[in-house]
Amino acid sequence: PPPVPGGPTVPCWSLPKVVAVVTGGFLLLAGIGASVPLLSAAPSHPTVQVSSADLRLTLYDESESKWRLLCSTSSNALVAALSCAEMGFVRSLWHSELDVERAGTNGTSGYFCVDESRLPLAQRLSEVISIWCVGRGGGLSSGCHCGRRKLSVDRIVGGQDASLGKWPWQVSLRYDGTHLCGGSIISSEWVVTAAHCFPERNRVVSRWRVFSGAISQVSSRGQQVGVTGVVYHAGYLPFLDPNSEENGNDIALVHLATPLSFTEDVQPVCLPALGQPLLDGKVCTVTGWGNTQYYGQQSGILQEASVPIISTALCNSPEYYGNQIRPRMFCAGYAEGGTDACQGDSGGPFVCEDGISRTPRWRLCGVISWGTGCALPKKPGVYTKVGAFHDWIHQAMKVCGAGMVPSVYSP
Repeated sequence: PPPVPGGPTVPCWSLPKVVAVVTGGFLLLAGIGASVPLLSAAPSHPTVQVSSADLRLTLYDESESKWRLLCSTSSNALVAALSCAEMGFVRSLWHSELDVERAGTNGTSGYFCVDESRLPLAQRLSEVISIWCVGRGGGLSSGCHCGRRKLSVDRIVGGQDASLGKWPWQVSLRYDGTHLCGGSIISSEWVVTAAHCFPERNRVVSRWRVFSGAISQVSSRGQQVGVTGVVYHAGYLPFLDPNSEENGNDIALVHLATPLSFTEDVQPVCLPALGQPLLDGKVCTVTGWGNTQYYGQQSGILQEASVPIISTALCNSPEYYGNQIRPRMFCAGYAEGGTDACQGDSGGPFVCEDGISRTPRWRLCGVISWGTGCALPKKPGVYTKVGAFHDWIHQAMKVCGAGMVPSVYSP
């Protein structure tokens, strides 16, 4: 098929050679396919969407206001992985080809072609699209899954007991058997948490355990696995200067010694889609086993609380935190206080049910980081903005995942 005038020459095959790639970007087995349009970082970037009918991947051509398929190439595995990562899923676990001549165009028009030479350094699909084909051809499809509960389910300060299976990505990070921090499952081998959970006194990796699949700290039904490595952000300044009061880059990854078995009570949460913004005022959920009051005891049962996201402008005002909230942080809570995360909740999830998918999904929008006291008026909880660390998370998993020896890294 002819290229767009002036575009580089990247061939799109004609049928029957051109087929669509079915990208099973199944982060894991939570639910069925869904349409997941991505909120673009810039208007010129195509939107990524997964068809709920046949899992084909489509990109939105804003200049023509049409959805287009992607032509199959010899690099379909890389394209599959890129598409899933861009939509907030950790990885693509399988892909196969779909014959569009038999399956039909399913409401799409035309085809984008992939420049394979750009794939190794690309962060989004728009960076590898060179031309679109006007003739007959094939497309790319993707089905990526996370952020779904397997069950139907109807001490955070001011919270309530959670029910089993309601927050299946929540884990307890234990050092020498004692709960110290929370965390969030993003794949069978990785957990997201806070960097400040790993001061020098807590860096013997063999003494850490990750407990999942239960709401009670003393439950016998949960899964407990060891840890092979911890990757914390090198820009977390308190680890470089103990006198630093800067709390930015408070994020870490924990690599599990044994992959988790996904069950009704153990499931991964989605990462934010690339470019997906936080919405001021949106009410989301924070969970954890931390103190139920500032000078109180840790909760033995997982607690949950709903809190709204507060604008950074308000949270940086003198009566709140006076310009301490950096671009990669955000606040959530109520002006009057009363509901908040507290000690022991650190590193745990702040999750929002997204509105960009036809199937409701929960995304890890924040990691519990810091705050003044617990549940005080005009002193809301402060969270690490996970979407701002999208690239760091994927890079850390890529670099540190294979053959990781027991240790603590700070890339």
